[in-house]
Amino acid sequence: MATNLGEYYRGLEVATAALQGRQGAAPRAAAVLAAATGLFATTERHEQLACRAGCSHCCHFPVGITYGEALLLAAALADDAVSGAAIRASAAATEALPWSALVGQPCPLLAADRCRHHASRPLPCRALGSTDADACAQALTGHAAVPRDEAAFWRGLGAAAALAAEPPGGARELRSALAALLARPADPAAAFRAARTVGDRCHDEAGS
Repeated sequence: MATNLGEYYRGLEVATAALQGRQGAAPRAAAVLAAATGLFATTERHEQLACRAGCSHCCHFPVGITYGEALLLAAALADDAVSGAAIRASAAATEALPWSALVGQPCPLLAADRCRHHASRPLPCRALGSTDADACAQALTGHAAVPRDEAAFWRGLGAAAALAAEPPGGARELRSALAALLARPADPAAAFRAARTVGDRCHDEAGS
C-alpha cells in the first residue's frame, strides 16, 4: 500500500503542477491529461500492456469524469451528431440502473470497438492498462482479476483527485454528465452538478 500511495501522490503532484498558470476548466483539464498521459508512459509495466486499438473490454465499465474533462469531451462532440445522439440514448437507457449494473454496458462513444474520441478520453480511460486482454474479457463476467498496471492506475487516481477538487467539484458518470452538458450548454456547471454522481444507486433514486 505504501508504494501505491507513493504513486498516488506522484500523480497528484504532477497534476497540481500542470494546473499552475492555466485558466478555464477545459484548458486546465487538458493540461492535466497531457501531463498524466506522459507520466503513465514511464511505468515499469507500460511496455508490457496488452492494450491495442480494437481492444475495448475496459470500455464496458462505468467511468467517472470530472468537470473539465466533461467540457473537453462535450466540445469534441459539438460537430459529431452521431456520438451526441448515442450519448443521449445511452444516458436515458441506463439512468435507472444501479452502478454495478453498468458493468458490461458499452461506452456510447465506442464504434467498431474503437473510441470515436480517443484523444479526448478522461483519466480513468488513460490510467487503466492491462497486461492480459483475455483476463479483461473474463472480468466483465466477474471471473478474473485484471493484471493492471498498478503504478499507472494509482497515478491516475492522484491526477483525478486534483481535477475533482476543481469547481464545481467531484466526478460524475460519463454518460449522464455528457448528456447533461449537451442539454444545457448555457449553464454547464449547473448541468454537471445535476448529473449522476459516481457510485450512486441510480440517478432517479439519488435525486429522490
